[in-house]
Order: sequence, then structure tokens, then C-alpha cells
Amino acid sequence: MIGAFTRRVLRVLRAQNSWSEFRDLVAVHPDAVIDESAVFNVLCRPTEARKLLRIGEGSHIFATFSILRPEANIRVGARCQLGRSQLVSAVSIDVGDDVIMSWGVTVLDSDNHSVYWDERRGDVERVRRGYRDSGGTDIAPNHDWSKVKMAPVRIGSKAYIGCNVTILKGVCIGEGAVIGAGSVVTRGVAAWHMAAGNPCRELRAIEPARPS
Repeated sequence: MIGAFTRRVLRVLRAQNSWSEFRDLVAVHPDAVIDESAVFNVLCRPTEARKLLRIGEGSHIFATFSILRPEANIRVGARCQLGRSQLVSAVSIDVGDDVIMSWGVTVLDSDNHSVYWDERRGDVERVRRGYRDSGGTDIAPNHDWSKVKMAPVRIGSKAYIGCNVTILKGVCIGEGAVIGAGSVVTRGVAAWHMAAGNPCRELRAIEPARPS
């Protein structure tokens, strides 16, 4: 059995169309295609409207985008296809042109919480308070980011990210790199290299075209 507050939150969430709710914060090229399953979440909405999410020409999007701080932003270049994945930004996530991202990929540019218990002991209560105060629409207004590590993520043009890959803060994936399914990427991958594993490691160089 669920309480009255939870029922009210579920009604609000079902009624809210995230793309129209935050239309002043997103710039989508007219030629891009956004699937109805795609989601755009904004926590701690900035006081002044600015474009937190940009999606380029010819891109095809099924992903969920979450903005955690007013300073954060996500950019997706031209002719990208992003499967049903999660891009969660507290700082900056930049996806170049012609990138293919398979289903189940998670991209994070922060740890979200401190690794030290003493610094995260109040996190759950702060999230819970924000959730209740906002009617279930925002979990982050009281979150303490001062002890959380953050660093931008960059995915170079022409990269191919396999299914269920996790890409963590500070990672730069080079142009044309291929990341094998299920990898956990904690450090940079050079351009035109194949990499895989947990932790992800470069396996070999690859060429843009199949050798004749």
C-alpha cells in the first residue's frame, strides 16, 4: 500500500512532459528525432534560463538526460544515435558528432556522493527533504556538492560505445574509439583504439576503414 503523498507524486510525474516542462532549457535541432521514451530531467533549476542540453542536427535520441546542478550542461553533436541510456551531469558531458551509443550505457561526470561516510551521512535526509518539499519533482536542492569529486566527460566524434558500458568522471574517449560491451571506463581511451574490460583497457589500434 502506498501513501497519499506518493500517490500525489505519481500523478504529477505522469502528467509532466519533461521536454515541454523544460523547453526553455533545451535546444534541439529541427532535424533531430527525439523518441517518446527519451527523458530530460532538471534538478535545481537555474534562476535564469539557459540551454542546459543541446542536441545536434540529424541525431536520433532514446536516452535519459539528467542535469544535477544549475552549472551543468550536456551537449550531443550531429548525427548521433543514443540508445536508451543515462547521461547524468553535474559539470559537463560533451558528445561529439557521429557517435553511436548503445542501450544501457551510463555516463557520469561526478561521484554524486563523497566516498567518506562522515561527509555523506546526511545525504539521504537532504534528498528526502527536497523530494517532499518539491512534491516529488526535485531531489537535489539541498544536496551538498562541496565534498563531491566532479570532472567533465568528453566522448569524441565517431566513437562507438557498446551496450551496458559505464563511463565515469574525467574520462576522455578519443575520436573513433570503440568501447566493448559491459566495460567500466575510468581513464581516457586514445583515438582510433578498441578498449574493453573492467577496468577498461586499450586492446589494439583500429583503422577508420576495413583493410582491403
